[in-house]
Amino acid sequence: MCFTLNIQFNKLDPSHGIISITLDEPDYKPSVDKQLKHYAQNARLKGFRFGAVPADLIKKMHGPSILAEELHKIAAASLKNYIIQERIAIFMEPLLVPSSEEIDLKNQRSFTFSYEVGLIEERAIVLDPTISITEFQIDSVGSKLVDEFLEGLQIVHGEAVHLEESTTDAILYGTLTDSTGAVGLDIRIVIMRIPEHSRQTLVGLRIGNKVTITEELLKDHFSALLGVSFGAFASFKRHKSAWPAVFTIDKILRVVPAPLEPKFFDLVLGKGIAATESDFREAIAKIILLDKRMEARHAFYEDLQTALCKHNAVDLPEAFLKKWLSMNNPKATLEEIEGYYRANEESLKWELLLTTIIRQNNLSVNASDVVEETKRAYIDYAHNNNLEIEGGDAAIHASAVSFLKGSNKGSQYYAKVYHELTRDRAINFIKEQMAVVTETVTAEAFDARR
Repeated sequence: MCFTLNIQFNKLDPSHGIISITLDEPDYKPSVDKQLKHYAQNARLKGFRFGAVPADLIKKMHGPSILAEELHKIAAASLKNYIIQERIAIFMEPLLVPSSEEIDLKNQRSFTFSYEVGLIEERAIVLDPTISITEFQIDSVGSKLVDEFLEGLQIVHGEAVHLEESTTDAILYGTLTDSTGAVGLDIRIVIMRIPEHSRQTLVGLRIGNKVTITEELLKDHFSALLGVSFGAFASFKRHKSAWPAVFTIDKILRVVPAPLEPKFFDLVLGKGIAATESDFREAIAKIILLDKRMEARHAFYEDLQTALCKHNAVDLPEAFLKKWLSMNNPKATLEEIEGYYRANEESLKWELLLTTIIRQNNLSVNASDVVEETKRAYIDYAHNNNLEIEGGDAAIHASAVSFLKGSNKGSQYYAKVYHELTRDRAINFIKEQMAVVTETVTAEAFDARR
């Protein structure tokens, strides 16, 4: 789209601006006429042959709705192209400003759409070799961690009895909510895994009761015991408002752990994967190793985030972000919006910092990068599951493109891969500018460092 449109950019302050787009009849009439023609060719209306409904009748019936749809599409596309062409650094998606005047779709010829944008201030990012970060590589898993993981699995697949009131041998299921009430995570708490001097605070509770939980209380609850992935729990803990948390009880159980037998092995790993306890423990150790390597990667990202934010002051477009949260969560109160903003403030600063680094160093990912990563993921999946791959690279390429463009699921996958590739590219760039010390340790040694 060529920019003959009337577009105005009003920078209100360093972190906030308004982009206004005025569409006159020549800007939108061709698109509207094209859609009216399409409707006429495909309309089924009593008294008329298929595709023979007069254009004037179609315009009378559908003209205003088609006009409204095309106006918004053209305005949104123009906004996107303008931001790219003018190289305006924005944070989060722009917000359409509600019009103060009622739009007359039948008689009005000129339409103005205004969008609020959060702006990223241009500043030099400090990436200094004197900033040192340790990156841990996990090489092995000991028997203690295997025992703990098995304990969690045996509880999950054991025989359960529902209780009305918690006892020292009970397991509590419920939602852990941060101190602001904005961030929640469904977990389970094994009371016998709570430090002995604090166990009584969780005894005698009923469904619906709320209890305060500190990080110290859950120090012996590894992710498998909590019933969540490591990433989910790590994400919860990253919030400044995580502790003290509030735990709301949904269910109370007493569980008889499942015995270590072939039936249990098949249930966990799949039929025939492990015939003996030794084989089973070996397979579990491999699973834990992958989990711990992911945990080490998360820990490195957290340390990297802490170091960079320490050396680089980040000013968020706070007013815009709160308005963005409010617009995307229309039922939330002002207090809830404030709580959610504070809970996510540090992660938003990190995202803004990464976005700035990506922009300043031309690290953006393009569509072909996403397609290539999708192809690689498909080939890996096929190999790991002994699936035959039909056709050569051209066929795989066509399938990947078709998947990414052909459905909502494909669009979501595209966004996920795009985000991951961009983040990884930025982090690899950051690592090259800083002093990263690699240290190979056991899983137990990695846990002991914290």
